[in-house]
Amino acid sequence: MSAWNVDLISNVVQSKLSKNQSSTFAANNSAGFSSDYAKILSQKLAQVDEEFKESVQNLSNENLTAANTMPVIETIKRFRPDGSITITTYKDGQIDATQKIKPHLVPMPDYSAPPTPEGKTDIKFVQRFTLAELLML
Repeated sequence: MSAWNVDLISNVVQSKLSKNQSSTFAANNSAGFSSDYAKILSQKLAQVDEEFKESVQNLSNENLTAANTMPVIETIKRFRPDGSITITTYKDGQIDATQKIKPHLVPMPDYSAPPTPEGKTDIKFVQRFTLAELLML
């Protein structure tokens, strides 16, 4: 075996046994070499690793501050038994706006009900639009 192979094997074994493995595998292995390229490579890898960690910290800090400033807006539609629709908008848990859409009722004769005291048929109110048509208004 050549001297270079022996140095390579000893450096790999030492890097595996060492407890301090804060940098990447390539940076650990290139630290024992005498080549200028290996030194420059290890410096650049360490610099890129530090920049990455800083950018991750900056992004996490920005996300936390952005999440605190963004309002939470929630819209809830409630369909009432009388046919009306109530639309409530909440902003940060507080009621921001409320809108009530009344049903469009038209009078229709109700033949199933008993006649009125005057002898006429009773009148009931029926929705003119279906629920889907009301939502399209």
